[in-house]
Order: sequence, then structure tokens, then C-alpha cells
Amino acid sequence: MVSFRRRYYAVVVLFCVFVFSMSVAVSFNVDFGGLRVSYVSIPDGNLRLSGLLYRPFGVSSENRAPAVVLAHGISSAKESMSGIAVELARKGFVALALDLVGHGNSEGRLEDGNGDASLGVSAAIEFLEAQPFVRASAIGLVGHSLGAGAIRAAAVKHANVLACVFVGGGLGSMVEKPDYGVLNLTFPKNLLVAIGRYDVLFDLTQVMSKDLVPAFGSSGAVVPGVVYGNFSVQTARKLIVPGTTHLFEPLDPSVVSGCVEWMGETLRGEPPVLAAGVDVGFVYGYREVAILVGLAALIGCLLVLSLVLIDFFQIGACEKMVESGLGVLRDRWVFAVWCVGGLLLFFPFLFVGFLVPFPPLIFGGSIAWSLLVVGVLGLVFLRFLAPRFSSVRLRLDALFAGSFRLEGLGVAVCLVGMLFLAAYVLERFFVIDLRVFVPVFGVFEPWSRLLMFFVFVPFFFVYFLVDGLFLHAVRAGEYEKGGAWRTFCGLGKVVLMKVVPYLLVIVFQYVPFVVFGVPLLGGFAGLLVEFLWLFVPIFIISTVCSWWFCRYTGTIGLGVMFNTLIFAWMAAVVFPF
Repeated sequence: MVSFRRRYYAVVVLFCVFVFSMSVAVSFNVDFGGLRVSYVSIPDGNLRLSGLLYRPFGVSSENRAPAVVLAHGISSAKESMSGIAVELARKGFVALALDLVGHGNSEGRLEDGNGDASLGVSAAIEFLEAQPFVRASAIGLVGHSLGAGAIRAAAVKHANVLACVFVGGGLGSMVEKPDYGVLNLTFPKNLLVAIGRYDVLFDLTQVMSKDLVPAFGSSGAVVPGVVYGNFSVQTARKLIVPGTTHLFEPLDPSVVSGCVEWMGETLRGEPPVLAAGVDVGFVYGYREVAILVGLAALIGCLLVLSLVLIDFFQIGACEKMVESGLGVLRDRWVFAVWCVGGLLLFFPFLFVGFLVPFPPLIFGGSIAWSLLVVGVLGLVFLRFLAPRFSSVRLRLDALFAGSFRLEGLGVAVCLVGMLFLAAYVLERFFVIDLRVFVPVFGVFEPWSRLLMFFVFVPFFFVYFLVDGLFLHAVRAGEYEKGGAWRTFCGLGKVVLMKVVPYLLVIVFQYVPFVVFGVPLLGGFAGLLVEFLWLFVPIFIISTVCSWWFCRYTGTIGLGVMFNTLIFAWMAAVVFPF
């Protein structure tokens, strides 16, 4: 009875924290009633694109406002640009954050872009031009990374684009085709360039001394923070260099303020309408924190609810690991072989994965094959090598018979279903999403993403099976009953074992960058390291969940199935076609 009461109180408290946090996030997202926020569907030839429209109250056909289209980077979505969008809308601009072709909830494939180098930005401009509350003669564009190239291509086609902001993109060999135009003193109109000081895709010295010189009309290297040209004749240019990395550029306060100020200078003509009457500074950061707190509370709520389902279906034996007969592998071997060795193997096989166009999602297929190979090699190690120097004896038939039951699959599906229901309700009714930098828990739209979910399942199942074996099954002593401090230390230990290698790669990558100005890896390889910023919090979540299920069921089965479904869901909705 006491245990049930504690669980009941824990569920109530965590659910209240979730509701409160997401209510705060929604309030900031609509600027406490000062904005109308809605999803829009945009026609683009035979495709439908998805957008997130921020419209200030007070803007109407009698009081039209300038508009700004925002385009995200590769493997991201419209929500990643919504921080800039909400701040623009608070200053009286209509802001449209767009899912580029093949990304998020938009249809199509990135590879062909529907024959359009703007990847749907041109269609978004035409959509805004048709809105009665938009001043069609004053359009601005903001693009990050891939999106910067897309808005550059759109600016070629639309003379009413009066301002462009390239954030970590729009320069270099990738945009030298005729579709992207030639940077000069008049194209694009009123250009702001923002490149993070620790952006691995750019050599800032070359950018300032070569790439931007023709467009800025500078006699020498371009000086950051200095306005070149003239706003009155639409030739203004400026470079800002915030102290951030490529991934975090759209979230950096100096980039957000730069975009808002630049659009204010270039698109003014009618006084901007203040969204809430009183300017209280930027709110997007508070919104992001509220979303993260809400996500953590929701996952905690689901974990407590899982105990009710575990007891109801009588899954596992809590006192002793069913897999304890596998033997024990010392922590140093687990850390060296699985945590460090797996990470070192991950990157080479990631490149191999680019040669296999299945699953047909950019980056997603590579990650799926890489994790599958790492999982298979880990299984080979446990089956054939570990018995030579440890007590580990792997019998897959006994493992599956003891750990994987239909009841466990039902519990996993039920928990993931509740998480999906929460994400669906938030997105459809409150226009807010659950995300970790990018919206990792989105809806399956278009429906082809649901098919991708089932395609990813076998890849992630193999990986999390071996992950569970290494981190939990052969470390069974960690799960015996103990006090709160022992429990906390056991959880912290396994989480650190999982994420420390990723954190070390980030440290080795960026410490030389910060101190000496030279990253360990540059270019595309450096961009892959950027994904580790996303992997770390997600692996923390997955490891906490698998540890929890293992502790209360005595088997790895439920954790393997739950993490498989969660990662298949995330991969299906995040990566572009």
C-alpha cells in the first residue's frame, strides 16, 4: 500500500510538473496571447510543405506587416528556427518557419528538391504574398546552413526580398551554381552573415579575406560588426561572429538579436507593431528550458507508471537478474570494449553506411547501419572473446526465452503510445513540440515516415540488445536491492560509462578549437561530431530508461524493446528523405 501510494504521488507530481512546464512553454510561444501561432500547409507544385506561422495580433489587411521566411539546416526542422521566428513576431513581423523539402512534415526528397534549389522557400514566399495581412513588397529571409543556400536561391527569383540573413551557410562551393546567383554589391539585398567562431564548416580567415570581399566591397578583409554599404539603396552588409558552434547558431542570442535588428532596419516602412505592448526581452530561451523540463517530467512520469504495468503483467523477477547466469564482465572491459570501442567503430561505419541507400533517409540510413554493425561486433565479442578471460557465457536462446515476452512488448508499446499521445496532443492542439534541440518526438507526417519507423526497428533492436547486455546483464550485481544512495550511484555510474566517451570526443574537438583556433576534425567529419551534442542527452535518456526497467523487471527485455521503439520513432521523424 505504501509503495502504491508513493507511486501515485510521484505520478501526480511529475504530471503536474509536465503540464505546468508545457503551459509555460506555450505561453512564451504565443507571447502570453500577443501572437497567433498555427501550422500551415503550403502548395509547392505536386508537393505539400509544412510551415509554422507566427502572426502578431493587430496585424490585418488594414495594418499589413513585413514578413520573414526562416529555413533550417539539414536533418532539422521548422521548430529549430522558431526561436528567431517568435522574436521577430514579437516585434511586429509575420514569421514563417518552414520545413524544407524532404524534412519534418514536408513531402518530397531533398536529393531532387522538386527541381527547386530553394527547397520550398520560393513557395513559402508566394504563400506569404497571398496573405492579406502581409506587406508583399517587404519580404525577408533567414536561413541556417542548408537553409542559407535555399534562401539564397529564392532571393534570385524574388525581387521583393529586401533582406537576407545567412547563418552558418550560403557561402562556398556548395552554392556556386547559377541557381544561387553571384554574391556582389547588390545581390542579395541587405545581407547579414552570421558564422559561429567555432563553426567547423568555415575558415573565418578565408571568409573575411576572400569569400565576402566581393559582396561587401571591402578593400581588405571584412571586419566583423561593421556595416558596409547603405540601407537606403539596399546594399547594406554586415558580418557577425558569435562564440558558438554550427549546431547552436540559430539559438545563440547574438544571432537572434542580429536577425531581429537587421529585419527592423531593412523591412521598416510601417512602424512595427509590438506584440505584447511591453518589451520584456527575448522569451525563446525560457521556452526551450520549459520544454526540456516538461520532457524530463513526462519521461519520469512514464517510468513510474511502468511499475504499475510491470506489476500487473508480472514481468521479470525483481530480486535477481534472470541473465545473471551469463556471468560478469568487469566494468573496465565494458567501458573499453562497448563504450569506447563502440564509439570508435561508429564513425568509420557511419561513412560506409552512406554507400547503402537504405533506409532512404539522409544520415538516418548511415546511423542505422553503423549501429547495427557495432551491435553485431559487440555480440561477437561477448559470444566468442569474453569467455576467454571472464565468466561470461552467452546463450542467446536462454536469453530470449528469459527476457523477451509478449507482455513486455505490450508494456513497451503502451509506454511509447502514451508518449506519442502526449506529443500528438501538444503539437496538434497547442502548437508546441517535445524536442532536444530538434523535434525528436514528432508526428508521423507524411505517412511515409510511419513506414520508416518499422524499417528502423530491426537495426535499433540489435544495437540495444547488445547495449543492454554490456551495460546491465553482465553487470547484474548493480541491480540488487539497496539504499537510495547506492541506487543513485549505480545509475550515475552506468550513465557516465555510456556518455563519457562522447563527452571526451566533444572536449578533444572543441578545446583545441577554443584555445588554438584549430578543431581536431574539420569539414564534414567535424559536422558529424556536432551530432554528438544531440546524442549525449538522448543516450542519457535511453540509459536511464533501460537501467530503470532492468532494475524492476530483472531482465533487459523491456528496456531493449522500449529504446528500440523510441529510437526508431526519432530516426523516422528527424532525418530527411
